[in-house]
Amino acid sequence: MLELLEQLFRQVRAYTQAERYDRKQVYARSSKHTTMQFDRDAEDLIINGLSTSGLGFEIITEERPTFATSEHPQYRIVVDPIDGSTNVERGIMVAAVALAVLPIDAPVIPENVQWALVGELFTGTVFEAQKGGGAFRNGRRCQVSTTSNIKDCVAGLNLDGRNGDTLRSLLTENPRLGIVRRTGSSAMDSVYVASGTFDAYIDIGDDITGESFLASASIVLEAGGIVTDHEGKPLRPITSLNDKFSLILAGNKKLHQSILAKIQKG
Repeated sequence: MLELLEQLFRQVRAYTQAERYDRKQVYARSSKHTTMQFDRDAEDLIINGLSTSGLGFEIITEERPTFATSEHPQYRIVVDPIDGSTNVERGIMVAAVALAVLPIDAPVIPENVQWALVGELFTGTVFEAQKGGGAFRNGRRCQVSTTSNIKDCVAGLNLDGRNGDTLRSLLTENPRLGIVRRTGSSAMDSVYVASGTFDAYIDIGDDITGESFLASASIVLEAGGIVTDHEGKPLRPITSLNDKFSLILAGNKKLHQSILAKIQKG
């Protein structure tokens, strides 16, 4: 299965590297969402690969209604064809393909993901995991960070319209986050926790949707990290890609608890 996911990623990456698309071209626009043509093209590549794989999938993706490639699919796959679309449109060189495969009858939560891949389109870096088999970055086993003090923490932090009081607490009130980074791709920011690149990823405000974090969160869990909502509870099942979530991902329990305390204070 991971070989198939890698093939799908490589196809999308080849498409974006060829730059045969107009990155400003809009496929569809509504009052709530804009779909770029490159998003649609990337999704078409992935769907075609899944449909011709000989395996049965129920495909859940942001850009079209859920459908199945066979009458009785064995698997469910959650697809983010390009996470970081604004980056691509603007020429910022960070974006990802995120793919998470679950048994068809399993609730859609990170703990139930059987295979996951997050691939960075411009560098070709691949994070992947199989349930119970550990997490890997470009074929080398991932190790989460052991940084436990919030003041020493390098954290990915989503600032886009998030809770102002919480952000103020995290950024300005001691002990504050040591260093903050944001790539513009939530899939990449969150999966960086798996390799210790980031000590934590924080996305508060009930705004992020499942396709952007499901694969990454499952890879973080396989690497030994912690994944919860903003109250420290396990994530509730994803029933739709309209469901909104808050996330805290951390490399270890002590850091996770420190971040929770800051958020609850904020």
